[in-house]
This record gives sequence, structure tokens and C-alpha cells, in this order.
Amino acid sequence: MVDRADKMKDAIEWVKKKGFTEIKANAEDLDDMDVDAPTSFERKRDEEEFVPDISGKKMGAKSYFEIAIKTDETRRLVTKWKLLSKMASMKNGKLYLLAPRGSKSFTDGLVKMYNIQAKVYSI
Repeated sequence: MVDRADKMKDAIEWVKKKGFTEIKANAEDLDDMDVDAPTSFERKRDEEEFVPDISGKKMGAKSYFEIAIKTDETRRLVTKWKLLSKMASMKNGKLYLLAPRGSKSFTDGLVKMYNIQAKVYSI
């Protein structure tokens, strides 16, 4: 089983290599990476809070990055990805789903099944 915390540094490095700045990450133990926590979003109808794994800017556009790990809790995952995709498009950015080994086909399947506007990459 892949641990999200184990992949966070890899994901932040990927985001930096792609030229994003003002990077913020939702993880502990990243003092050496010099990143703050990203802004959270709250769904009004039930006050459920969603926090992106990583956010960053490139040419004024704000994008969101999620470490996409295979899970049985797809409903919450799909809800979060749809919200982040919508927020990114409102800010001229994109949603990037960073899938570790063993999770890419799962991620591709959800994106296609639920018509989520996102780019999927292997990390």
C-alpha cells in the first residue's frame, strides 16, 4: 500500500520541475521543503472541508495537485477532484492527479467515468 506522506516530497519536486511557484502543500514534516499549507474549501450544504494536497501558480494561473492513490472510498475522492477541477478552471489553472505506481489505471478510470477535467501523471 502506498502512503500519501511518502509520496508528498516526490509530488512537490514534480510540481517545482514543471515551473510552478508559490507552492503550498498539505503535509506535516515538510519543514525542509519550505512550504505552507494550501487554502481549504468548504462545501456549504454539509460543511465538509476539502484541502488540496498541493497548490501552485504558473503564469498567474492557480493549479491544484492531488496524489491519487487507489482506495475504496471513491465517492469522497471524486467529489474532491470535481471541486478542485472547478476551482482550478475558475482560476485559469488545471487539476493534476499524480498517481504512484499501481494507482494510475484506477485514477484514469475514475477521471473517465465521472468526466473529471484533470491531467493524470505517473510519479
